[in-house]
Amino acid sequence: MTQTTFPYEIEIEVAFRDIDAMGHVNNAVFFSYFETARVKYIMKVFEPGDLTGFDLLDLPLILVEAACSYKSPALLGEKLKVGIGLSRFGTKSFDLLYRILGQDGRLVAAGKTIQVMYDYGTRSAYPIPDHIKEQVQAFQARWQPSEPV
Repeated sequence: MTQTTFPYEIEIEVAFRDIDAMGHVNNAVFFSYFETARVKYIMKVFEPGDLTGFDLLDLPLILVEAACSYKSPALLGEKLKVGIGLSRFGTKSFDLLYRILGQDGRLVAAGKTIQVMYDYGTRSAYPIPDHIKEQVQAFQARWQPSEPV
């Protein structure tokens, strides 16, 4: 059995809408699971302050790459554990790694996304602010990522 070692985890139950004609989670749905974890992670770690009136569109990010490796089928009603952690800071971009475990602990999928800090007004990327790097490092403590994809 695989154990999660990610700094942030959520649980997602496989819904009927997630499965395909073969009876398991459709490959495209895993990217929705990653997205759900990513939004929750960013909202928690980037701490946009008082969330009253906060709009997700206020997050200055754009997704530029996504990958997923499928390891085991997930089935209707199964509770999946989605782990996420920030593995690399670039100048303007950062990488997030994901691991999805089945309720029996088996590895279901692993993934990676690359995000860029993005100013929608000027339509340009900009350097990651130091305070975001500091918040992530404080939240993740001594987490040592390993590339799952």
